[in-house]
Amino acid sequence: MLVAHGKINRKNPAHRLPKSGRNLLVKSQSRAWHCFIILCLSMFLNLILAVAHARGVPVTNGIVTALQMLVTLVAVPAALSPQARLPDYAYNALGFVLFSVILTNLLNPFNPKTIYDIVLIPIYMGLGMSAVSVKPKWMHGLLIFVLASALLELLLPGIYQWLVDPLGYLSATRDWLEGVNAGNGSGGDSLNWVNRAGGSKLGISDHRVGGAFLEPLSLGYFGALMAIYYSGLYRGPWKTKVAAIIACLALTLFADSRIPTMLILLLCPLLLLRVMVPSVLLWFTFPVVITLAGLFYAFEPGALYSDMGLRLSLTFNVFQESSFGEILTGGVSLQRAADSGIVYLLRCVGPLGLLMAIWFFSGAFSRRHSNNMMFFVAISVYLAVTLLFGGATLSIKTASLLGYLVGMATSLGYAPQVRAAPAVPARSSGSARFQNRRATPAGWKKL
Repeated sequence: MLVAHGKINRKNPAHRLPKSGRNLLVKSQSRAWHCFIILCLSMFLNLILAVAHARGVPVTNGIVTALQMLVTLVAVPAALSPQARLPDYAYNALGFVLFSVILTNLLNPFNPKTIYDIVLIPIYMGLGMSAVSVKPKWMHGLLIFVLASALLELLLPGIYQWLVDPLGYLSATRDWLEGVNAGNGSGGDSLNWVNRAGGSKLGISDHRVGGAFLEPLSLGYFGALMAIYYSGLYRGPWKTKVAAIIACLALTLFADSRIPTMLILLLCPLLLLRVMVPSVLLWFTFPVVITLAGLFYAFEPGALYSDMGLRLSLTFNVFQESSFGEILTGGVSLQRAADSGIVYLLRCVGPLGLLMAIWFFSGAFSRRHSNNMMFFVAISVYLAVTLLFGGATLSIKTASLLGYLVGMATSLGYAPQVRAAPAVPARSSGSARFQNRRATPAGWKKL
């Protein structure tokens, strides 16, 4: 095996390969790098536009939407490559989800955004599978960049404000912030607008840090996803793994994001200990989490956090106030839902399509039997919990990373095989011995 998660096996180094093998290895690494660049561009598109806006370049919501669509289209060819091939039943599941989103748009006022939001994660799953192998140092660089941006905002808010002006950019590109005064100070007032009502129980700053994502919720979700990556997929030294997880936890604390913090504390120990779970658990994770959340909502959630009941009511009150026909056809009111990701997905694909979409996004249909099952269960828990508390989970800033990690986890342990060179005699102490170089058929083979 030549490639295993971005590393070359020193027992069969590239310089001992025939020319065709070296070319295949170079192409594989080049494709992985291009896929990673597309991922970074998708995640930090808003940051790039915010810097341009702070320099006087006019940016509107329409421009942001158009560029976001363009970046997503760039990822499509890679997502459709042969390396991103899925089992037939996975395509059947995806087809059902697409049929559901079309049907709900026929039964309700047409909303093209629902179609885009549904296909976003599958596209980036294909991008992650197409990459095949991702060098750990790329992921280290991604985490270091986000951590540096968060520390810049935390320690030098004036410079961060001058460089990015997050409130000015969001006010110009987000309808829900239209009319908000961005402020012209050194950064204090225009940053402190991001605070939790009723005070913070986890935050360690005078405001919720957004860093490279401009707003705190996405920074917290990024921290949770990267912690899941380092706990479940990263195969490097333990000290690097632990240091990275601590950095991810720090990001969620900077952002004062309670749910991502709890997810890290809950899921990372299970992933680090390689807890073996049955595959059937993946299918029941989402329904069980939603059921438990409903029971928790019924029994005074304010005992834990003052606003927990309000956050859960965004989902469960809509279910109570909607008729059976509205729930079945996805005709729920998004105005009443406010910021519930569960209700929004219900509007996109209906109840059956919602369950199928969560399973697909979690890798239930794309995973291989040799994959680490706990990783996909962790992704399912992440989706269920974060969607209960908002729709930011489906934003391209973090949805692209989620899809990429699921695709990467699906292809992890698989790498392109090249035919090795013929057996070469090696002489030792006057006797000829043959090195163990067996020809391997081209194609895919499990590590």
